[in-house]
Amino acid sequence: MKIKILGKGVWGGAVASVIKKNNTTISFIDREEYSDDQEILIIAVPVQSIRSSLQYISLKSNTKIIINTSKGIERESHLLPYQIIKEVIKEHIEYYALLGPSFAQEVITEMPTVVNLGYNGNCSHLSEILNLFHTDFFIVRPAKGVEALELSGAFKNMYALICGLSEGLGYGVNTRVALIVMAMEEISELFKKLNIIVDPAATIGMTGDLILTCNSSESRNYTLGKYLAKFKVEESITRVGSTTEGYHSLASVEYFEQKAKMNLKVLRFIRSVIDKNDPSQVRGMFLEFVKKINQSI
Repeated sequence: MKIKILGKGVWGGAVASVIKKNNTTISFIDREEYSDDQEILIIAVPVQSIRSSLQYISLKSNTKIIINTSKGIERESHLLPYQIIKEVIKEHIEYYALLGPSFAQEVITEMPTVVNLGYNGNCSHLSEILNLFHTDFFIVRPAKGVEALELSGAFKNMYALICGLSEGLGYGVNTRVALIVMAMEEISELFKKLNIIVDPAATIGMTGDLILTCNSSESRNYTLGKYLAKFKVEESITRVGSTTEGYHSLASVEYFEQKAKMNLKVLRFIRSVIDKNDPSQVRGMFLEFVKKINQSI
């Protein structure tokens, strides 16, 4: 099968490096190129670019399978990747989501990594796709359902902002772990409110990815949070120097609160830091947030 990756960035390269280990030929396309001969298309562009990128390339009947590897929420529509792709591509295509705790450089250097391959019903090529990615160092676990994985993948980027902020303010591991537990409780409650069924096999792609992203400066979102402790939003984003999906996804906090009829307290806080855009007030805001959380326990 002809396989192409949409997106020539670091993560696209990491995905390609895994596939090549299985002696499979793969090529890249970007949004300026025309393509109509791929049978499998792998999405590896920022979520904010998925819609426009797909509109630039031609997906004809030859494209049978789409595999998404991007994490985030489209700003204006509040849609996840699978929903964006469904809107752009009218015809039925087998859809998979390859998501999990996987920093690109560690994948490229073949450090042991475990991720999920999310799928919905009637995916006749599941075994084939699993074999496409599975290597001795890159382990892929199938998990039924893509919504939980993609929503968790978007939310963990936002939670990473507050964990990075905590470190930027000088707080240690105790504080960060407490924030991660709060995040896990909050997203678990969100799933219940939205009646989203979570496959137990998706733990690595959900909890695992949350822990990874909220604990390392290799995460762009975590790094942005650290900068927000000292700099205004625009300068912090400039210092990161690349797309931070968590920042864009914050625009959807109110949408999901209304949809689930609940208060996303942790995300509300980091959203307030972004909106205030005043580093001199961040420490006081953080302490007030912790105080309110403590009072609610």
